[in-house]
Amino acid sequence: MPGWPRYPPCASGTCTDVVCCAHGHKLRWPELLGENGAAAKATIEKENPEVTAEIVTPGRVGPPNFCCNRVFVIVDTHGNVTNIPTIG
Repeated sequence: MPGWPRYPPCASGTCTDVVCCAHGHKLRWPELLGENGAAAKATIEKENPEVTAEIVTPGRVGPPNFCCNRVFVIVDTHGNVTNIPTIG
């Protein structure tokens, strides 16, 4: 199966869940919880070259659509990851 194009734009094909999106790559990063957001972004994009990690700061809301080529890195006011980054 070919890889996903870089985000944006959103790409999901017929996938509606993270497992379908994985293409053999990592799809969740629980070990990044509490880590610096910029470092988490770099780790995610290194470990899964098919995704673009986007840092979401307090007060900002990402679009509600599901994308196989995007990972939101939600951070607090100190720039630390507050939710487990997951494809979607």
